[in-house]
Amino acid sequence: MEIPAANRPRRRQRLTLLELMILVAGFALAAWLVAPEARAPSGNNEPESWVFVLVVLLGGLSAVGPPILLAELRRRRRRWGAGKVVWFSQGIASWLLWPPVIYARARGDTMGHTMSGVCYFYGTPLMAIYVTAALLAGGWIRRGRGRFRRLSWRDQFGLVLGMLWACTGFYVIYLLYRNDFER
Repeated sequence: MEIPAANRPRRRQRLTLLELMILVAGFALAAWLVAPEARAPSGNNEPESWVFVLVVLLGGLSAVGPPILLAELRRRRRRWGAGKVVWFSQGIASWLLWPPVIYARARGDTMGHTMSGVCYFYGTPLMAIYVTAALLAGGWIRRGRGRFRRLSWRDQFGLVLGMLWACTGFYVIYLLYRNDFER
């Protein structure tokens, strides 16, 4: 007697060596992009500079999400969990806003000298708050009732990445409010 596909236990997906190498490559690309800002003279001790470095490094980890997730989607046609949705949306922001930043960095400019870099610094962390709030309101992120549902590493990684992005988003909101209310 064969067990129906819906009732079969799912195997937990594990991080492969190739995926780990892709994550390291994304982090390395982000480190290269932010290197001029990270090496800036220590006279600039504003907290915004540390948040800027964090945003770019999170962006590097997010940028590798779309290729990894789309490759998985070609193999298995399943609905994405909340973590994959967050990871994909943050990664697409990197894919859309980083080409001019990479071009400027290759010319020797910093990320802050491009409009897309500024949009990325302010917009992407705020987008994490919007997406996380929508997923919470839509019931995609909730406590499991009864049985614990195992998440794939991609969902877990996406949720952790989303939380880190949302934390930086709240700090960006603080920076914006502080700037507007100090006038």
